[in-house]
Amino acid sequence: MISNALKKINEKINLLLIILLVLLVTFLFFQYKIWFGSYSYSNLEILKEDISEKKEENKKLSKINSKLEEEKKKLNSGREAIEGLARSELGLIKPGETFYSFKSEESKDQEDRVKEGDR
Repeated sequence: MISNALKKINEKINLLLIILLVLLVTFLFFQYKIWFGSYSYSNLEILKEDISEKKEENKKLSKINSKLEEEKKKLNSGREAIEGLARSELGLIKPGETFYSFKSEESKDQEDRVKEGDR
Protein backbone atom coordinates (compact mmCIF):
# COMPACT_ATOMS: atom_id res chain seq x y z
CA MET A 1 0.00 0.00 0.00
CA ILE A 2 2.80 2.35 0.82
CA SER A 3 4.51 1.44 -2.44
CA ASN A 4 1.33 2.30 -4.39
CA ALA A 5 1.17 5.65 -2.63
CA LEU A 6 4.87 6.25 -3.37
CA LYS A 7 4.32 5.34 -7.04
CA LYS A 8 1.44 7.83 -7.31
CA ILE A 9 3.51 10.54 -5.66
CA ASN A 10 6.45 9.69 -7.92
CA GLU A 11 4.18 9.90 -11.02
CA LYS A 12 2.87 13.29 -9.90
CA ILE A 13 6.40 14.55 -9.35
CA ASN A 14 7.46 13.29 -12.80
CA LEU A 15 4.43 14.98 -14.39
CA LEU A 16 5.23 18.18 -12.54
CA LEU A 17 8.87 18.03 -13.68
CA ILE A 18 7.79 17.50 -17.29
CA ILE A 19 5.43 20.50 -17.12
CA LEU A 20 8.16 22.57 -15.47
CA LEU A 21 10.64 21.55 -18.19
CA VAL A 22 8.19 22.51 -20.96
CA LEU A 23 7.58 25.88 -19.31
CA LEU A 24 11.31 26.46 -18.92
CA VAL A 25 11.99 25.63 -22.58
CA THR A 26 9.14 27.95 -23.65
CA PHE A 27 10.46 30.73 -21.43
CA LEU A 28 14.00 30.33 -22.81
CA PHE A 29 12.67 30.32 -26.39
CA PHE A 30 10.88 33.64 -25.87
CA GLN A 31 13.87 35.13 -24.10
CA TYR A 32 16.07 34.16 -27.04
CA LYS A 33 13.62 35.85 -29.44
CA ILE A 34 13.52 38.99 -27.29
CA TRP A 35 17.28 39.38 -27.00
CA PHE A 36 18.72 37.80 -30.16
CA GLY A 37 15.90 37.56 -32.74
CA SER A 38 15.55 39.65 -35.90
CA TYR A 39 13.29 42.17 -34.12
CA SER A 40 15.11 41.95 -30.84
CA TYR A 41 15.57 44.51 -28.16
CA SER A 42 19.21 44.99 -29.20
CA ASN A 43 18.14 45.90 -32.76
CA LEU A 44 15.56 48.41 -31.58
CA GLU A 45 17.83 51.43 -32.11
CA ILE A 46 18.67 50.32 -35.64
CA LEU A 47 14.97 49.96 -36.40
CA LYS A 48 14.26 53.43 -34.97
CA GLU A 49 16.95 54.94 -37.22
CA ASP A 50 15.49 53.14 -40.22
CA ILE A 51 12.05 54.52 -39.41
CA SER A 52 13.36 58.09 -39.12
CA GLU A 53 15.22 57.75 -42.44
CA LYS A 54 12.06 56.46 -44.13
CA LYS A 55 10.06 59.36 -42.70
CA GLU A 56 12.56 61.88 -44.08
CA GLU A 57 12.50 60.17 -47.46
CA ASN A 58 8.69 60.26 -47.42
CA LYS A 59 8.76 64.01 -46.70
CA LYS A 60 11.08 64.62 -49.66
CA LEU A 61 8.93 62.50 -51.94
CA SER A 62 5.80 64.30 -50.75
CA LYS A 63 7.37 67.66 -51.66
CA ILE A 64 8.31 66.36 -55.09
CA ASN A 65 4.82 64.96 -55.56
CA SER A 66 3.21 68.27 -54.62
CA LYS A 67 5.43 70.14 -57.10
CA LEU A 68 4.53 67.66 -59.83
CA GLU A 69 0.86 68.00 -58.95
CA GLU A 70 1.10 71.79 -59.27
CA GLU A 71 2.82 71.47 -62.63
CA LYS A 72 0.13 69.03 -63.75
CA LYS A 73 -2.59 71.51 -62.77
CA LYS A 74 -0.81 74.30 -64.68
CA LEU A 75 -0.49 72.16 -67.79
CA ASN A 76 -4.14 71.11 -67.57
CA SER A 77 -5.24 74.74 -67.15
CA GLY A 78 -4.90 75.67 -70.79
CA ARG A 79 -2.96 76.01 -73.97
CA GLU A 80 -0.93 79.02 -72.77
CA ALA A 81 0.82 77.01 -70.07
CA ILE A 82 1.82 74.27 -72.50
CA GLU A 83 2.99 76.85 -75.04
CA GLY A 84 5.03 78.69 -72.41
CA LEU A 85 6.64 75.44 -71.28
CA ALA A 86 7.48 74.47 -74.85
CA ARG A 87 9.01 77.88 -75.53
CA SER A 88 11.09 78.04 -72.37
CA GLU A 89 12.33 74.46 -72.13
CA LEU A 90 12.33 73.27 -75.72
CA GLY A 91 13.03 76.55 -77.52
CA LEU A 92 10.05 76.18 -79.85
CA ILE A 93 8.83 79.11 -81.94
CA LYS A 94 5.59 79.81 -83.80
CA PRO A 95 5.43 79.80 -87.60
CA GLY A 96 6.37 83.24 -88.91
CA GLU A 97 8.41 84.16 -85.81
CA THR A 98 12.12 84.84 -85.96
CA PHE A 99 14.33 83.45 -83.23
CA TYR A 100 17.23 85.58 -82.05
CA SER A 101 19.91 84.26 -79.77
CA PHE A 102 22.11 86.71 -77.91
CA LYS A 103 25.42 85.54 -76.55
CA SER A 104 27.13 87.10 -73.59
CA GLU A 105 30.73 88.29 -73.67
CA GLU A 106 31.81 85.31 -71.56
CA SER A 107 30.37 82.77 -73.96
CA LYS A 108 32.05 84.54 -76.91
CA ASP A 109 35.40 84.41 -75.11
CA GLN A 110 34.94 80.70 -74.39
CA GLU A 111 34.10 79.97 -78.04
CA ASP A 112 37.19 81.88 -79.17
CA ARG A 113 39.38 79.86 -76.79
CA VAL A 114 37.91 76.59 -78.05
CA LYS A 115 38.48 77.60 -81.66
CA GLU A 116 42.09 78.60 -80.91
CA GLY A 117 42.65 75.28 -79.14
CA ASP A 118 41.46 73.37 -82.24
CA ARG A 119 44.08 75.00 -84.48
